[in-house]
Amino acid sequence: MSVEDKELIETRFGPLWSGMTVIAFQGGVRTLRDVKRALDLAGEDVMAIDLRELPGQTFAFRYYDGDDRRIVVLVCDSEGGILEEHRAHIAEWLGELYYESGALAYDAEAMLHLLRKKSEEGGATSSSFGADRC
Repeated sequence: MSVEDKELIETRFGPLWSGMTVIAFQGGVRTLRDVKRALDLAGEDVMAIDLRELPGQTFAFRYYDGDDRRIVVLVCDSEGGILEEHRAHIAEWLGELYYESGALAYDAEAMLHLLRKKSEEGGATSSSFGADRC
């Protein structure tokens, strides 16, 4: 994985936390938690970031995979079928802070907290504060 993966994720899906916390999906309005459950992403180290509506009745679900230490984007159809998957290591966002974090690198909640803090310091907007706990 490389900085190009991070750039693809941000260019195509916007800055982290710039999406929505609810989306029309499977015949109703679904929260981050609902989408996470529908996609069978039940692990405690899977931490939801945001959702984004895409053309052609598709959507993107963005989350942090603490086991893999990567930001993941799943592009899904209206039934929840996965059409695309994109991954970029969290170090692409955190830079040296990631390497200085030591054992915290294995704590998904701590890494997402650092990422959110760094994103907010960089001027990124946070439209779904607290969504990372889904």
